[in-house]
Amino acid sequence: MPRWLPLYLALVPVFPPLYLAAFAGLRFLRGLAPLARAGLGAFLGLELLAALFSPRPLVSLVLALLRGLFVLGLLGIGVWLKDRRWLGYPLYGYAVVYLVALVVSARVLGPALLHWARLVHPYYTTVSLGLAGAVGILLAVGVPRLPRWFRLGAGALAFVVLLLAGSRGAVLALFVGGTAAALVGGARYLKALGGLGLLTGLALFLAESERKVGAITRLLNLKNLSGRDKVWEGAIAAFQAHPLGGAGPYQLGPYLEHLYRSGCHLWVAAERLGLRCPDWLAPFYGAWLIAHNLVLHALGETGILGTLGWLVLYLLVGYAAVRARDPLLVAIFAGYLAMSLVDNPTLVPSLSLAELFWVAMGMALAASGLAVAGEQVVAGEVDQPGLHPA
Repeated sequence: MPRWLPLYLALVPVFPPLYLAAFAGLRFLRGLAPLARAGLGAFLGLELLAALFSPRPLVSLVLALLRGLFVLGLLGIGVWLKDRRWLGYPLYGYAVVYLVALVVSARVLGPALLHWARLVHPYYTTVSLGLAGAVGILLAVGVPRLPRWFRLGAGALAFVVLLLAGSRGAVLALFVGGTAAALVGGARYLKALGGLGLLTGLALFLAESERKVGAITRLLNLKNLSGRDKVWEGAIAAFQAHPLGGAGPYQLGPYLEHLYRSGCHLWVAAERLGLRCPDWLAPFYGAWLIAHNLVLHALGETGILGTLGWLVLYLLVGYAAVRARDPLLVAIFAGYLAMSLVDNPTLVPSLSLAELFWVAMGMALAASGLAVAGEQVVAGEVDQPGLHPA
């Protein structure tokens, strides 16, 4: 592999736009098996067809094509990398993200962090920090050959961030993902879940008994949906208005009135840091509003046709992950899908977390036999050994 690749992968979580290089991964899809080719073709075709039935078909067609190709490119990068060991390098980047979040939160929030506030970060949202913590734990447990000191250190940081982010969806992702991994032979996940379960229970008990650390006690509040029920109603309204093609990619925002009517706002953490939505961004702010549910977001944004396309894609990569019987890949698939009940962790572009999911699913395609390894795809076309996977 190129010598710069490990550093590049480590930097992606710290500088997320680096993942745009994934468009180059489209060429590695040439070696897909017929089943995988058919699945990916059906996904992209249905997304483009759905765009034609949206209120703004030309805009939607361009956006659907860009998003579809980006997802396919990420899958292609996963096929090229093939080996899950490459997923260990982003963990170094996530460790930097954890440290920045803890330092910034301590300086900005002070004692409030141990009473009612949740972690903040200059550009990661609080929920993204929670998912980054859950993913970090899965990677620390499941990626082979990581240095033991780093595995333990990064895992501990990830656990602290997960708790202080107070994201119930991220906790769900961790425990569902870990359980799924254990079911396909990941005994290490079973041991890790047991230890983390005890630590989580102890943290919840201490936080609740002392009435402190509101982010942790928030994990016990299963009744408060944080306005998600109102957002879900908006997504359903968009689907009812445009049942075939939905509102269009990145155009669901105006239907999510519960979020949209408050005007242009950045994430809560950014506003705590004094950042405000710039005037030039205000006209587009609905583009990053989400339905906080995978199916409802797909229905509201792409209608029945687009949702069928996404369903085909998830079934394909889920089948690949299970067929590969790789505990880490199964953990990532199941964990992200579990969190998709209350959020949209696989929606691209993101802060590298959704991108990591699709790269991992590309690895699942390669490991399951549904795609030829990357070096076989480009063999005979590229005469540069440095571009061939090891």
